[in-house]
Amino acid sequence: MRQYLSAAIVLGLATGSAQASDLGVNYNGLTRNYSKADAALTGTRWVRAFLDVRRLQARGEAALTTDPDIISFVKMHDDGYKVILNLKYDYKDGAIPSDPDSQAFKDIRVFTTKLLDRVFPKTDLIVVGNEPFIETDSANLNSNLVLFYEHMANHVITYDHNSGRNIPLYVGAFNNLQNPRLQIQAVKDLISYARNTPGVTGIDLHMHVASIEDMRHAILWARDRLGNKSMISSEFSLKNYFRSHLGDTIVPAFAKRYGINSSWKVWQYINYALQTPRPRPEWVAFLQSSAWLMNVRHWLENADSLFDAQGLTVATYAMYQSQASVTATSDPWVLNPLYCNQTCVSSSNSGEPQFTYQWIDSFRARQ
Repeated sequence: MRQYLSAAIVLGLATGSAQASDLGVNYNGLTRNYSKADAALTGTRWVRAFLDVRRLQARGEAALTTDPDIISFVKMHDDGYKVILNLKYDYKDGAIPSDPDSQAFKDIRVFTTKLLDRVFPKTDLIVVGNEPFIETDSANLNSNLVLFYEHMANHVITYDHNSGRNIPLYVGAFNNLQNPRLQIQAVKDLISYARNTPGVTGIDLHMHVASIEDMRHAILWARDRLGNKSMISSEFSLKNYFRSHLGDTIVPAFAKRYGINSSWKVWQYINYALQTPRPRPEWVAFLQSSAWLMNVRHWLENADSLFDAQGLTVATYAMYQSQASVTATSDPWVLNPLYCNQTCVSSSNSGEPQFTYQWIDSFRARQ
């Protein structure tokens, strides 16, 4: 039996609706990792994932029945869990459609409808967008982006109304709102749309930051512009804080104990673990020996307390993360999740991923 958490654990769900203190787990774009056996052990109610609409569109309508992430997405709901869906529209590789009467706009709208026909009955909260201001070419971070997402949100609002379900609908997600340089007019305009559109419940914030204070600043800046609409955070982490310590030298005592080059920097050890997964006790020893990590070992609890205080409806945290390598300047995503699914060897008993250090304890402490 797999004794670990792998879906969204939440609080106060006796009524089946999210309350201010809900804390869940996020599958990102890989719902194929979902397992009913995992979820049954956790008492979970909410899971979050995104579906990449343009990737699916490129594969054709057949993907709507054969794609493993869609199949697992449907299964999560059929197994009795509440499901959050972000509709991802990735236009980094080209111009985002800005004319609703253009063929490109018509095509993505039609395919979105077909996707909704497949997954909407299995969705309990929907976000139009994943990370629009990152997943759009820099030349279109303007009214073109705003028009596209307003139009698609209106389309989903109409679809929801016609379905008779009336599930919560959010717009976003918005990144890095604590940074004044990124508080651009298009961000303000899209938040204004969310504030002033009756069919929009609120906005989604992605907060991969260097401190809890960064999260607070992002939330307060958004709140000033959103009014009394709701907020969620379907992704959050201290990724930027962890990145700032990649150049630290690993602790000599740890290096000596495990036969590691004592001149290595943190990033070199993490990359070594990615290429040659380590026994979990070694990985835990590495993290325990790192003062920079121990100094923030309760950050997850503190973040959830902040979300409670600011009235976020639900926040979801990464279960797994993956990346091919880490350099001195990489975003070290593999330090974020509840599991060391890449940097640790699998359990010798179950053959499944194991918990990383500390985060699962903090996560459970907030349930």
